[in-house]
Amino acid sequence: MKIHTLLFAILVAMFASFAKCEEIMIVANLQVQDAPTEKWQIRDIFMGKSSDWDIEPVGLRPPNTARTIFNTKFIALTESRIQGYWAQMRFSGRKTPPKEFSSQEEALSYVLSNKNSITYILSTAEVPEGLVVLFGEQ
Repeated sequence: MKIHTLLFAILVAMFASFAKCEEIMIVANLQVQDAPTEKWQIRDIFMGKSSDWDIEPVGLRPPNTARTIFNTKFIALTESRIQGYWAQMRFSGRKTPPKEFSSQEEALSYVLSNKNSITYILSTAEVPEGLVVLFGEQ
């Protein structure tokens, strides 16, 4: 019983330290003056539900720590639910999912060279000059 309690305490400590260290920033290459800065606005853009802005969302391919944290904090759905949603949208011909890249560096490079695009990265990443942080702190 003591071993189970100890293992549980270690897991809780690991999760707590992970949650504190890994935060997300939303960065963009925007021309628009009224940029989205609320979580629900960013969620809508990444889920294809917003027509308020002409913004191209760019994501990271799973498995990726930044993607997991973004899905948890902004989308509030599991990876399988998000994949199911996009499968349904593609099948019905209504929407296509955001373009995805293998690394933060690739996503940042794409956003840097494409106006009105947006992505998420870990807050520990360096934000290139020319991009603005819409959400989170560097």
